This record gives sequence, C-alpha cells and structure tokens, in this order.
Amino acid sequence: MTQAHDPFSEHADISCQRRRLLTQRLLRGEGAVEVTAYRAGQTLSSAVRGISGTGQIVVAYVPTLADSLSGFLMDDDVEVRLDITQDAADLLLPLRTASVHLLGTLRWCRDAAEAASLDLRGRVAELVADVGPRVQVGVVETDRVLLHDCTGVTAFCRHTLPLVPESDESSHELSALVDAVQATAPEVLADLADAVEMGLLPGTVTPLNLETPAGMQLAPVHIADVDEWGVTLLRVRGEATASVHIRLAGWTPAGDAGPREAWQRIVTAMPVEAAAHL
Repeated sequence: MTQAHDPFSEHADISCQRRRLLTQRLLRGEGAVEVTAYRAGQTLSSAVRGISGTGQIVVAYVPTLADSLSGFLMDDDVEVRLDITQDAADLLLPLRTASVHLLGTLRWCRDAAEAASLDLRGRVAELVADVGPRVQVGVVETDRVLLHDCTGVTAFCRHTLPLVPESDESSHELSALVDAVQATAPEVLADLADAVEMGLLPGTVTPLNLETPAGMQLAPVHIADVDEWGVTLLRVRGEATASVHIRLAGWTPAGDAGPREAWQRIVTAMPVEAAAHL
C-alpha cells in the first residue's frame, strides 16, 4: 500500500536538516567565538575554530606576552565552554540570528606534528600557515551541542551531528549565492518574502518579537542569513516582523552548478507564480 504524502513530516525533516547545517556552519568557523575555562574564570576571545579533516572540533590561538591565561595553558585537559554567536548578514540589522553552546574538554596538541596530523582546514589551517609553530592548536571533545535560533533550542549529540569540514567547492558555491542574493533588489526580496507567506513559494514563516534600538527605523526587508538550503529574510511591516526562509530545494535540476542557479530560477519564476494566482 502506498503511503500518503505527509507535508508536515516533510517540513519537520527539512527544518531539522537546516538546523543541523546551521550548527555545522558555526562550528566550522562562522560567527564569533568565546572559549571559557570556567573553573579558572578565564575567557579566550581571540581564538579561531573549525572542524578538522579527522572530524574533530579544533581551536587555535596565538599566545602573547600580554596573555594571563594560565587556566588554559595546562598539560591536562581543560574543562571549557564554547559560545558561538552569529549576527545577521545585513550589518545594518541589529539581530542575532543564532548561537551554539557546548561544554567539553580542551586538549592542546603537544607539537606541530600532532597538530598537522589533524588535517586542519579553514581558518585554523590559515592561522597555522601564516604564523607557524607559535600557534596553539587544541581539540575540543563534547557529547552535546545546543543550537539557539528563531525556532527555539535544538540539542545535538555526536550521533546526530556529523562533524564534517566544508569542502572548497561548497565554500565557493555559497560565496556565489551570497553575492547573488545581495545583488537582488530590495523590492524583489520583499516580493519573494510575501510570496512565501502567501504559499506561492516553498519556505517557512516565523513571527518575531524584535526590539530595535531607539530611533532606528528598519527597512521593509533585510537579509538575515544565506546557506545552501535557502535564504532567510527579515520582513518588516510596521510593528510586525517575521523571519521568512525561502527554500532552494527543488529549484536546481541535475547538471546545474549550484545554489546560485536555484536562486536565479526563483527570482525569475516568482512573477510568473504570482500572476498565476491573481
């Protein structure tokens, strides 16, 4: 017997995959990070972090003579908390879009050879290449990662959150998509957000209670976030604001280069979709 299609189950699955990807992005290096040795009461704000080729969370920083971080520089494992925050892609928008938090243990590599064996990627690898052996590289072990975003709090464990570094190809595709979204006229972005709210385009709408600084006037639409799953916009109508996620899934036929082409198809198709429902 053929099972009936369940759109609610499909939506829940897509939403879970989006949250998993967002968590991976923040662990790979997006946003700002603070590493706190909470038993010593010391915080390291100048670290970079990422996911290594061996599938581990890694952090790195360059010690200076001005540092007083004795709580970090220990031979034994250090109990730490990682707090990673991401703000909106639009720098004019005073909105924290997501944060990741975890408790774990930090173990510093003994030497450059041990650090190299981790197959470092991204900003951690760049820091090591630029500065050399002065860089302290460590591995963070944890059993649980919490994501806070507009949908609430999501908990991941090591079995539900694969630690996979971003490929160069994916990085280039995402950069191309960000450029394409930022080049889209604001009035077109607003129309796309409205099309999602009317059910003309696939996506989700989450009402927000957004407090803006006194005297600041938000534009009708802002870019909050962009990833290979879709584009998240902040739609503002007077006192009402909403986070609108435009899904890219299904807009990239086999053979196309990537998510940028999916976005271009959505922008092109949107007036046709809207006209069909008038």
